[in-house]
Parts: sequence; structure tokens; C-alpha cells
Amino acid sequence: RFVCLCILWYSSSALTNTSSKTFLNALDAPVTLTLVQFFFVAAWTALLAQLGFIFRLGFLGTSPIRRIDMHVWRATAPMSLFVLGGHLFSSFATSKIPVSTVHTIKALSPMFTVLAYCLVFRVSYSIGTYISLVPLTIGVMLACSSSFSTNGNLMGLVCALGSTLIFVSQNIFSKHVLFHEKNDEPPSKRLDKLNLLFYSSFMAFVMMIPIWLLQEYSMVHAASIPWEIYSQLVFNGASHAAQNVLAFTLLSMVSPVTYSIASLIKRIFVIVVAILWFGQPTNRTQAFGITLTALGLFLYDRAKGDVARGERRVEKIEAGAALPLSVS
Repeated sequence: RFVCLCILWYSSSALTNTSSKTFLNALDAPVTLTLVQFFFVAAWTALLAQLGFIFRLGFLGTSPIRRIDMHVWRATAPMSLFVLGGHLFSSFATSKIPVSTVHTIKALSPMFTVLAYCLVFRVSYSIGTYISLVPLTIGVMLACSSSFSTNGNLMGLVCALGSTLIFVSQNIFSKHVLFHEKNDEPPSKRLDKLNLLFYSSFMAFVMMIPIWLLQEYSMVHAASIPWEIYSQLVFNGASHAAQNVLAFTLLSMVSPVTYSIASLIKRIFVIVVAILWFGQPTNRTQAFGITLTALGLFLYDRAKGDVARGERRVEKIEAGAALPLSVS
């Protein structure tokens, strides 16, 4: 069952990223793409939460989507801002540079996480953790070496880096702020992950509407868009929702370490599929950089126990407590 879910997760992630690039190549509308993705995630999580409640499906949770109140607002509104910024930057990056480059840059998440805990929380790690960041950093630099040639590529790199930083900040925030009061709250007040995923996506969708009206409504309304483009958009939204739900399901089934390994393999899988799907020319330097990045991710994953212990020294929360919203 675990292997089948991983295959579905990898496939949905690859389809989401390749279909995002295909749509953005046909219509340069990253805000529209992000808006539709938020809508599909909110709609599917609401449906699945209701099904889990009716049929008592433990892996989906046993509570429906709660009515919004001040507690729900306080818990999810800050997360929605992270989700909105992270996904919007990611869509802009995908519109400018190849999918493989976007995901190679996102592989720098471990480095920024370690740096944040070192500089902000004064956490020290083993030498193995720091060593793992060397091939990771050099690999990303080599893989992106040919993307500095034009302003468009540079803007794409900046957006991908911005998305990575936002998602790292979101993960730290969710662990050390949103879940800080976990032990002080009665069970009836706690939001399960499906409720968090719904409200974070729904609020991000609502906040995106005025941005979309200002940035892309006129273009989309005036353009003569063939139905194939709309069908690509719907397909992308559905696969993006499936990717999020599958990530949630896997995290509820396995330990954080196992999930981390599966996520590492997924990242490499998406990079390889994107290169093959778009026939992206890759020189030896870039190929070596991608290989170094994969090696760095592997070494970091081996040192993940040390990283988790460092996080728990800052906050008494399990490393897997955070909601996996940065699954793109």
C-alpha cells in the first residue's frame, strides 16, 4: 500500500509540475494557475473531510470541516499568507525557467532550515550535517549555472529562491508558533491537518482573488483562449489537489523520517521527469550539478535525526508536526 501511494504521489507531482509548465507556456498567467490550484485543494479537502467523517475513515480524519471562528482564524490566517506567497512565487518561477531548475533550487530547503536554526535559535549540529550541505549547495549552483544568461531567467531564479525561503519559514512557523499551544488546548479546539489544509488553501484562494482581478482578469477575459487551455488548467488543479491529499495521507501512515526519504525521492523523480518530458538540453556541468544535489539531499537525509534533535531542543514538538503544505 505504501509503495502504491508513493507511486501515485510521485506521478501526481510530476503531472502537476509538467502541466503547470505546459499551461504557462501557452498562457503566461501564473496568478490564474495559482488561484485555480488553491480552489481545487480547498474543494477536495472539504469533500474528503466530509467523507472521512461520514464513513469514519481514520486516515482522512474523523471530523468534518469546522465552522470558522476566531480560533480557526488565528490558527490558519498566518499560514495562508505563507501558502499564498510560496505558491505564487513558485508559479512565477515556473513561467520563467525550466521545472527541473525550479525543483533543483527548492532542494536548498535543508540548507536554509539548518542556517535558520543556527543563526536564529543558536542550535548546533554534527559535522555530518554541515558536510551534507556542501555538495547540495555546489550542486544547485552548477545546475543553475546556465540560467543567469537573461533577465527572465534571473527573475525565475529569484522567484524560485523566494518560494523556497517562504516555505522554509512556513515550516518553522508552523512547528514553533502554531503548535506551541498544542498541549494547552483541549482536543475539541485542535484543528486536524485536513482542516488546516482546507482553511489555509481556502483563505489563500480568497486573498488571491483581488490580486487576480488586478493582474490577469483583463488579459484572460479579453484573450481568445481555446478550450484545450482550460482543460489543462482543470487537469492541473485536480492533480495538484491529489498531490496534496496523497502527501497528507502518506504522512499520516509513516514516520517523519520515512516521509522525508519518500519526499527526497519525489524531488529527484520530478527533476528527471521534467528533463525528459520537455526534452530539456542538459550539459555535463548541469548534469553533474543535479547529481551533486541528489547526493547532498541523500547525505542530509542520513543526518536528519541530528537535525530533528536540534529542532526539538528549540521546541518540544515532533519533527513531523508541521503540515506538508510545501509539496509542490
